[in-house]
Amino acid sequence: MSTFLNLGLIYYLIPYVSAIDNKFGLLFSILIGRKNYKVKTKGHVINFKSSQFMVMLDFIAVLMYSVSHKITPDNKIHIKLDLKNEFILPLDNWSIEDENLIKTLFSGSQFGANFETKPIDFKNFRDKTLVITEKDGKKIIETSRGVKFYLDSIHPGNTIGEAFVHDIHTIRNDDDYTDKIVVDVGAECGDTALYYASRGAIVFAFEPMKAHYDAMIRNLTLNPKLSERITPINAAIGKDGKLKFYHSGISEIAGVSSFVYNVHGKEATIFNDVQGYSLSAAIKKFNIPHIDILKTDCKGCEFFLKEEDLEKVEQVKIEYEAFEYTKHSITELTNVLDNSGFEYIIYRIDPKKDRYSNSVSGHLFGRKN
Repeated sequence: MSTFLNLGLIYYLIPYVSAIDNKFGLLFSILIGRKNYKVKTKGHVINFKSSQFMVMLDFIAVLMYSVSHKITPDNKIHIKLDLKNEFILPLDNWSIEDENLIKTLFSGSQFGANFETKPIDFKNFRDKTLVITEKDGKKIIETSRGVKFYLDSIHPGNTIGEAFVHDIHTIRNDDDYTDKIVVDVGAECGDTALYYASRGAIVFAFEPMKAHYDAMIRNLTLNPKLSERITPINAAIGKDGKLKFYHSGISEIAGVSSFVYNVHGKEATIFNDVQGYSLSAAIKKFNIPHIDILKTDCKGCEFFLKEEDLEKVEQVKIEYEAFEYTKHSITELTNVLDNSGFEYIIYRIDPKKDRYSNSVSGHLFGRKN
């Protein structure tokens, strides 16, 4: 990795590095491109591979946010983000569940959440309260809407931080979603589908990646009433036929997947023969009478929307990416919306998270005239 890229990693870590004992040693290790990092706290060393940089960053940030942390003789770290709730993790050999716990504590805290470790009556707590408990050896996280997820079956920043703490899917607080039909393109682990269902909507949830789809099915089993309002579909939207998807190797559930572009190079995992549909074909095949809200977070598939696809769509909520490597531009999308009679706005959900121009990355909400 180049020195320039290493400086970028340091840039992201700097706000939190004061929480550890070997701040200068760690920064130097990153600068010179070592493959392994050491984090020292309370006289103990926690090892991370360079490929685990983001998990390490989240861990250090959680230490900074904590009111206290300690390490016990059984090699476990106890972290308190308030004065009563404690989270316990091993010092090494983290599972996906352990990593997701750290990521959830970090992303939730960033967006102002507080955490409880015992069942509560949500009426007596803030809307941004999250409850993390354990059942049959599995950690479960519950939101103030009563929506539950298995902690090892989520993409922490998106599932919890964005959807249920930052509440990025709410356009207007007084919107009534009762029996509205939502098509969720890029449903991943079911977070957006469950969000809209919890507000009374009927949801068709399209997710092309099998690991993501299986995570969604698993999370739906935790929410039997809401799942009655959701139709999960293991398919992509954008093009008809069998598609080739490029998937990052970070995690089966949290990785980024696209049939439009490959930003992972030789590190990409390739999935051939993923079933795809144009939106108009999907509307016919799955008997969708109309679409009150079309939500897309699909890493490029938004540029394959055509005017005929939007004939039965009243509102769109699109997360778009038009970087140079996508070989598409935002004007391709806005031209289709203009020709389809939409009025729309472009906005950002978290200016601190990324530093890109709205011309290449952002969110778009549109409503037909």
